[in-house]
Amino acid sequence: MLPLRGVLQGYAWGSPTAIPALLGVPPTGDPVAELWLGTHPVAPGLVETANGVRPAAEFVGALPFLLKVLAADRALSLQVHPDATQAGAGFAADEAAGLALNDPLRRYRDPNHKPELIVALTPFRALAGIRDPARTLAVVAGFGVPALTAAFAPLVTDPRAGASAVLRLLLTMPAAPAKALVDDLVAAARRHVGAPAPTSPADRADLAEPAEPAGPPDLDGDDLFRAADLVGRLAAAHPGDVGTAAALLLNDVTLAPGEGLFQPARLLHAYVDGLGIEIMAASDNVLRGGLTPKHIDVDELLRILDPTPSDAPVQPPRPLLTGPGGELHRWDVPVVDFALTEAVCTGGALAVGRPTVLLAVDGQVTATITGPDGGPVAGACAPERAVTDGDATDPPPLTLRRGESALVTAPADVVLSGHGRVFLAAPGD
Repeated sequence: MLPLRGVLQGYAWGSPTAIPALLGVPPTGDPVAELWLGTHPVAPGLVETANGVRPAAEFVGALPFLLKVLAADRALSLQVHPDATQAGAGFAADEAAGLALNDPLRRYRDPNHKPELIVALTPFRALAGIRDPARTLAVVAGFGVPALTAAFAPLVTDPRAGASAVLRLLLTMPAAPAKALVDDLVAAARRHVGAPAPTSPADRADLAEPAEPAGPPDLDGDDLFRAADLVGRLAAAHPGDVGTAAALLLNDVTLAPGEGLFQPARLLHAYVDGLGIEIMAASDNVLRGGLTPKHIDVDELLRILDPTPSDAPVQPPRPLLTGPGGELHRWDVPVVDFALTEAVCTGGALAVGRPTVLLAVDGQVTATITGPDGGPVAGACAPERAVTDGDATDPPPLTLRRGESALVTAPADVVLSGHGRVFLAAPGD
């Protein structure tokens, strides 16, 4: 069990303060969007050994998952990730075309799929999956922007798959009409967001009635208010971007701290703001459709997109264990690439299974390798190459404070003690 150093990513949408606060370092004023904890070649982690700092991959090979801390101050791009078949074919095509891995026009940087799970540390707003078309059409009608209503008309004629046609129309719209549509939408959003959000069933019932005879009879006041607020946020972060209108296709949810949201392959989504723990298959494949200055490939995005309406199921953690040493929770996901568990330590010993990466987010805990009888195991997580290089064969306990992380270099049972919270990442079952 070795201390793990993650890699910071300074994407423009990141928060200047959230991740530095977690790590206990002063902010520089620059955005810090993500902390990567894994072996992905784009930003591989390092471990501290008796012989100095070494690449984590030397001890565990290529991990099938990537653990991140994600801190969004403004919305990420509208995006879709491919499934395994799509990723394999797309990667092969880009390789055959001779595109370098860092070419901005390259669509697939590896042959892997990229399902992902986000768990909120603070209230976390996310857009995920194509919303029920009737709700979307009510919101669109509520804005009263003719060009917007026309763009979303395919949802009327084809509720099951019309989202693809809406996206194509918006994302390929010439610059002048696209700007005019967004300007009109932003102006309408300002008018609506000035009204207080409904706070009771009675308020919602009142707002469900049309303000004028021409208003939509099924208008949901909560949806319209949230949509107006969303439009304002997106337009401020991405002025003139028609992705602001396209975002109205999606379910808009806010996760409470501790709640999770799983994003399968082919699902259109975007994160809006908040701090969370993210775990995903070890892939960097992203097809973007707006709210970004990066390369957009509308045809490819629509080819891999699943346009079927769905909900965005917010998932509370499932209790695994409660004992004198604390509690274990897990967020269930339908993939084998990763499993994410949270340990809430309350002083005593808490057995947490066989994690690969540990990340403390609060307090201070001590992690110890144990054997079947609960005692220490000599060399349990020290691979042969580490031993021959002079690393200790009896792994000592490792203390983790807020923001610190560790790598367990071979399957071994771990026990935590102390007071704090630790996220535990491992391959799935």
